[in-house]
Amino acid sequence: MSNTLIGKLLFRDKMIYFQHLLCFLFVIGFNFSSKTQDILLSQIDSQTINSIDTMNLISSPLNEVVVTGQINSTKVSESMNNMLIIARREITETASNNLGDLLTHHALFDLEVDPFLGTSLNMQGIQGNNINILIDGVPVIGRKGTQIDISQINLSAIDRIEILKGPGSVAYGTNSTAGVVNLISKQNLKNQIGLETYMESIGVAKIFLDFDREFLENKIHFNFGNYHFTGSGDETMRSQDWRSKNQYFGDFHWRRRIKNIEFFFKKSFFSESIIDLGEENFFPFQGTAIDQHYLTYRDNNYLKLKNLSDDQYTWNSIFSFSKTRFINEQYNVNLELDNSIQTDDEQYNTEDVFKSIYNRSEFNYFAWDKIKLQMGLDFNYDYVEGSRIEDNGVKIYSFSFFSQTNLKINNSIESQFGLRIPYHSIYESSFIPSFNLKFDVTSNLKLRLSCAKGFRAPSAKELFMEFIDVNHNILGNSNLDSETSTSVQSSINYIFSQNQKNVITLDIETFLSDLKNKIALAQIENSDVYTYYNLNDAKYYGVNSSLRAKFNINSDILTTINFIWNLYTINNQDFDYKTPKQNISASYVYEYLHCNCGLNINWKLKSKYEFQSLDEDNQLNTYQQDGYQLLNFSIFKRFPMINSSFRLGVKNLFDITELNYATQDLSHPSSVNTISWGRTYFIQLKWSPF
Repeated sequence: MSNTLIGKLLFRDKMIYFQHLLCFLFVIGFNFSSKTQDILLSQIDSQTINSIDTMNLISSPLNEVVVTGQINSTKVSESMNNMLIIARREITETASNNLGDLLTHHALFDLEVDPFLGTSLNMQGIQGNNINILIDGVPVIGRKGTQIDISQINLSAIDRIEILKGPGSVAYGTNSTAGVVNLISKQNLKNQIGLETYMESIGVAKIFLDFDREFLENKIHFNFGNYHFTGSGDETMRSQDWRSKNQYFGDFHWRRRIKNIEFFFKKSFFSESIIDLGEENFFPFQGTAIDQHYLTYRDNNYLKLKNLSDDQYTWNSIFSFSKTRFINEQYNVNLELDNSIQTDDEQYNTEDVFKSIYNRSEFNYFAWDKIKLQMGLDFNYDYVEGSRIEDNGVKIYSFSFFSQTNLKINNSIESQFGLRIPYHSIYESSFIPSFNLKFDVTSNLKLRLSCAKGFRAPSAKELFMEFIDVNHNILGNSNLDSETSTSVQSSINYIFSQNQKNVITLDIETFLSDLKNKIALAQIENSDVYTYYNLNDAKYYGVNSSLRAKFNINSDILTTINFIWNLYTINNQDFDYKTPKQNISASYVYEYLHCNCGLNINWKLKSKYEFQSLDEDNQLNTYQQDGYQLLNFSIFKRFPMINSSFRLGVKNLFDITELNYATQDLSHPSSVNTISWGRTYFIQLKWSPF
């Protein structure tokens, strides 16, 4: 690509940022100049707004309602599992554009960044297909390697995120041995229009439009957005350390109640284009280069029927069809003429298509004060096709019956038994049981204990796919065994204070997960090819502690503090950890309600650790992973009279980019571990005229 063309692209990107800012300033200026402002000022005073905001802000997080893995919906404090809830407010406070941005700040999670495969997620040390990522209860399909690229999951239309720590196999089947991350879309929609724009100094620009309307008992929601990243690297080189990325995403929702049944239909789409620019070729091919384009297209269709009667039972049923396409295209580029022609190399011009039909139906019965029952069926049909799949396509389907029974023994003790009976088209699987116990020692002290089995069948990629490009050379293994797991978790939850002035809670959890036949990657002897294999055993155990506090110091000042400490270690046949892994995260929000302004600080510490591993000569060597800290800071101002907000901040204040590379089980060699693209500055503007 010539310098002239690069200059044009940079000018275009700057114009994109400028247009986003002009758009926002225009609508703000228009709103100020209109008669609407005078009407609002005459009808609403700032004290009323502040009092409404205050009541929302100091509401207890323990009263939030969760649905993930529950028998009907229930409060967090009454859940049999110790859940983690990330509310919409936290998404806004951290200025997170996608799931990767958000979970980077949490001690419970470790993220791995691959310039090609995207951002992957580890929970309590367990990674890959063991974490089930759902959107409104429907599994996200299309994994790169063994991971969902969570940087592709946009959060603009998400209301909250419910995280079930530990096995969710009884409720959600395979891929849930480490936990479940369920993203819940915005539900309580009103007649409004919203506009959001975001700019970051690294070359990121995002614009998002949100539209809600209710008419003739129909609730309609539409949103559309664009996320653009120019890419980043050495300006003297054509290739980029961080490839340019362009995403489009959107949703359409329709909701209506007919008698006692609520119908909810949702259609979502997503597209992403990543361009990997190649360096200019050597003589005699100077003036040319080879570029690689990585394209992703996601199309999800969702229908939910839910019974809303006031009887002693509820039922709901979800139907979904999802399709994901991964397309790789290689181009010969003429740098002098600024044109390109796609090559015919089948190794670098590929298309993989993932299709899934999913149905989940459940029936909940709670006629008695002391007993709640849940019975359900789910069906999942997956079809993967592509030139890199054996026989160009493979079908996998599963069918399961699941049931949970909640028994309230007395006013203090509550137990829950769960069972899943699965059928898998390739692998045999046994019953999957679970047991939960909750003991309310006092109204402020709660003890929880859970034991659960888990099951995960290998995915089509692990079994049948070849993944070969410049940076990867992975072969599937059709002889893999399925994974099984046994997990035990216990927790203590103590409420120091809970009233209109403050809320202070402490959680201490311990966990142990024993995975049999864990699937991992290994290099084939005397080659540069990697394949999947089964570990004999892998154990994960540790402690999680969290302290949450909200203080309404006076009528004008509100502070929120969250502190999380995660300590865990891993034992398996490949690694011997000499020191445990530790993550610590803290967030602090200060808000001066009188002027609707404040500040937000997010900090995370990942400690260094050592482990031992066998090298190519079968010698035991000690490796060290350096520790690092991430710090984000932002200030904000809300304008209630015009339904607008402004946020300005800095991300990765310590400018952490790369560390020495310690994870030895990835499929491509490297001496560094990518953390971030460094320190950046951002501005976020939101406006809603109605």
